[in-house]
Amino acid sequence: MIRSVLSRYLWAPVFLLTVAGAPAHSTEDPERVDELLKRLGSAVSSLDYEGLVTFEHAGMLDTLRVVRAVKDGALHERIHYMSGSPREVVSTLSLANHCLAPGSGPLMMWSGVTDPRIHALYDFYLRGQARIADRDTVVLEVRPKDNDRFGVVLNLDAETGLPLKSVLVGADGGMLERYQFVDLKLGAVSSEALSPETAAARHVDNSSECTLEAGRWALKWTPAGYRKISRKQLPDGEMMVFTDGLAVFSIFVQSYRPELAFRGRAFRGATVAYMGLLQAGAKRYNVTVVGEIPDNTAKKLADSVVPSRPE
Repeated sequence: MIRSVLSRYLWAPVFLLTVAGAPAHSTEDPERVDELLKRLGSAVSSLDYEGLVTFEHAGMLDTLRVVRAVKDGALHERIHYMSGSPREVVSTLSLANHCLAPGSGPLMMWSGVTDPRIHALYDFYLRGQARIADRDTVVLEVRPKDNDRFGVVLNLDAETGLPLKSVLVGADGGMLERYQFVDLKLGAVSSEALSPETAAARHVDNSSECTLEAGRWALKWTPAGYRKISRKQLPDGEMMVFTDGLAVFSIFVQSYRPELAFRGRAFRGATVAYMGLLQAGAKRYNVTVVGEIPDNTAKKLADSVVPSRPE
């Protein structure tokens, strides 16, 4: 039951991945690492392309057609599932307000990797070169320094910095998700290519206004390095978004609904949705944490939600 209920928060795969490779050529090359991170941040916020992608998670393999473009100050993305049940997701993200919601792929999230504070949270290792989608790539391993985030190994396109392969790994070194281009066409994308093919397409609109102003809710605890980048008012509550520059999670605090009166978690690949209950004064609320973070961290976050002022 919980998997069915929480699926409304898991709109689309969150594309992160990691891969085993040859021994690291260097564990200390900060200038080269910073150059790669800068190119990655630029690529994910500026490039237009169409591509065929495989997405592996939880023993399942999906084939996706991904179309992405930057138009009128926003990122537009259409994902068409070419295997399994017919599905299509159309997303929009404003480049100005960082109003991310679950379902935004990492290519909509990774512009924060250029923040120098990320080096306090992750170690970076160069692991040589590899060929992906008939293109040369540089392999960059990213290892977390604590247990509140996952590791990732990225194959960055040698020409553009775009991540062509990504494998997200857990604390035990096991693969959680693998996302890989098998075909990529860079260049201008037409409006028709971004338009949904069916009326049943799911729309994820992250273009509406968000704010950093304090809201009704706050956290007693956040993992080191995570900072709030946006808050959005919902019809029945509030959403807060946090990032460490690489990983992103969202917290929803919404009016109590009896059909959601339980605690638990659901997974889709590396994305966890943890749901809990909050008593504030005489009122009860549903709290849901969604993100590509360890499930124990998601639970601690849900338990740390408190009113920012007395009820």
